[in-house]
Amino acid sequence: MLPTFPTPGISLRPARRGETPRKRAQIDAFGQLLPPLTVRSTRVVDVGSGHGHLTREIAEETGLPVLGLERDATLAGRARTLSPGASPTFLVTDVLRDGLALSTGDCVIGLHACGELGDVMVTSVARCRGVALALVGCCLQKRRQASRRPLCPAAGLDDRLDLPRALLGLSNLAAGDDGVEASRAENLAARERRLALHRLLSEGGGPLRFGAEIEGLNRRAAQRDLSYLVVRAFALRGRPPPPQRAIDEAAIWARREHARARRLSLPRAMLARVLEVYVLLDRAAYLEGRGFAVEVGALFPMSVSARNLALVARCES
Repeated sequence: MLPTFPTPGISLRPARRGETPRKRAQIDAFGQLLPPLTVRSTRVVDVGSGHGHLTREIAEETGLPVLGLERDATLAGRARTLSPGASPTFLVTDVLRDGLALSTGDCVIGLHACGELGDVMVTSVARCRGVALALVGCCLQKRRQASRRPLCPAAGLDDRLDLPRALLGLSNLAAGDDGVEASRAENLAARERRLALHRLLSEGGGPLRFGAEIEGLNRRAAQRDLSYLVVRAFALRGRPPPPQRAIDEAAIWARREHARARRLSLPRAMLARVLEVYVLLDRAAYLEGRGFAVEVGALFPMSVSARNLALVARCES
């Protein structure tokens, strides 16, 4: 069993604009990792900074220059709007394409750095001296290659540990019973609504990849009534909504299909945590082999996020 990092109590700070309760809980816990790491740091680099909620918190707490790196120009622009002042600053860059340039004194952070991005952060940090890293990974299957080879090879097992994207994707199946923003039952009902919406959009508009049905909407819109969700999604696409009878039929179909998919996913879900822990320990072993002091553990409750495994590393030489 992995250890658990000390976590903060109830947050006393007000939520920032656009910051959900779930995100605030994650940021508060992540912030507890940084004081020992930033004692000798001269800059913090937030990789995959998004709207900049974590970036702003770290800038305020540490007083250090903080650089947010984000490949989505729209998100970076939004982060700048929410971050008046000299620090933090935000740069539009694709780390997977352009690399991650670091200097002695950098503290590199990533809260839910997806798949390959987490590996790039680890290997980039390992090439530097006098740097630190705090990383919570997620979405292990998000990578350009068809599979993930271990960073820290195991004698005679390299080929067996070359994990394909489809297998890595099973790590996203874990879920808790309760959440910060919604219960598990509410989240499952939201998935049913999204499945029904996907069917309705596909019927009149051609093939649609899963996940695209919610594009343009806040994901919490799926917590609302299906008819509301359908009207919003169709309006965004300039299409008239289907009749209520079609919506009701799609809801019945989605309930049946979702239940079937959940039954099939139960055996696979047992592998989810195993995959996450394996990748976490592979990254930790890679850094330890290059002189880093490394700690790993669960950072916040799974009710806050099922992707809660953190890696903290420092190299002071």
